[in-house]
Amino acid sequence: MFEEFLLLLESEKGKIETVLKPHLDEKIFKQLVGGFFDETQKRFIAFAFMPIKRSMFYEYDYLFELSTSGHSAIYFSAEIPDKTKKYLDQNTFQYKSIQELIEEGLYQGLLITYTGEFDFDEWNILRDCCFSDSGDKNKLLKGKVDGIKEGGLKEIFFNRTNSVFQEALEHHTKLMSYVQTKNEAITIPSELKPFVGHSNLVALVRAEKKQKLNLAFQDYIKKAVYHPLIISLKTNYPDIYETVWGFYGNDCNFLTPSHRQFCLMLFMATYKRKKSLLQFYFYHLQENKLYKWIYFELHPYKEKFDYDLIQRVFSPISKLDNMDYIHDPRCNFDDDDFWNNFVLKKNNGEYQYLIEYKATISTP
Repeated sequence: MFEEFLLLLESEKGKIETVLKPHLDEKIFKQLVGGFFDETQKRFIAFAFMPIKRSMFYEYDYLFELSTSGHSAIYFSAEIPDKTKKYLDQNTFQYKSIQELIEEGLYQGLLITYTGEFDFDEWNILRDCCFSDSGDKNKLLKGKVDGIKEGGLKEIFFNRTNSVFQEALEHHTKLMSYVQTKNEAITIPSELKPFVGHSNLVALVRAEKKQKLNLAFQDYIKKAVYHPLIISLKTNYPDIYETVWGFYGNDCNFLTPSHRQFCLMLFMATYKRKKSLLQFYFYHLQENKLYKWIYFELHPYKEKFDYDLIQRVFSPISKLDNMDYIHDPRCNFDDDDFWNNFVLKKNNGEYQYLIEYKATISTP
């Protein structure tokens, strides 16, 4: 079976290289072992192998984002697991960092698995890094087919029971059925809703990409718009803006559509340590203008403040059914009716619910 697996990896290596080359650093690409596609040619599995050098941790960290993306490990020597621990005393230990494991030579080889699917008009690729105390490439590759006795390898690797290739909602439902009782309804997570009907692999890749983009976008808006706004408000209205804060430990929260051409900033202002005021400011990137959103001043809400307040006050005018949309960077709020009719609506060419605010916006 292993020999068959090696032949399969080699048989479509050229096509795998064509797909992966634009996505990989040249140092990784040179170590590509091979891979293969399913019968549709829209899914693939590929492998690369790198022998580990003790002095190269920072390069590996740069190439594979080990400090943030995580990794797995497999040990062939029974002695290695105990060597990964640092004993603080006779009964207490902590695990060594990945840097220590590499620099001490406990990691000898790295097998990288790439799993991909063509969807949304592009290749969506998951990467998995598995370190080992062995520097033998074939030893690590053999672990991928150990236990397979019969059957076509492609059918086994691309079977829909493989969690990454399951339909996203089906995978979530199956996963949650193990942890919830029969009486509990299984809800669709907000970050998963745009990917119902697509595979779990595609959902994972695109949600992670969305998270990185949204965090970068929010960081820019905070520095360029939000912080100057708060300084201006505290300077001009010190009594009202004595304390300013956001939900879930943030200084402010965002509602942002996927196109990121504008965003709504939400935060609380505590008035003389007594009354909390919910504040909304809207920044339009194309116009490079900051506005105060006044819809809820014209249509005041009569709600007692708590952490579900946003969901309750927004529900009559939007599809905001979960607080995930204001604190989970994997979620964008793509409710066109809300944006067009309750934020950007115009009357005689003038915004109906937006009043321009003249706070200085930081631009380079």
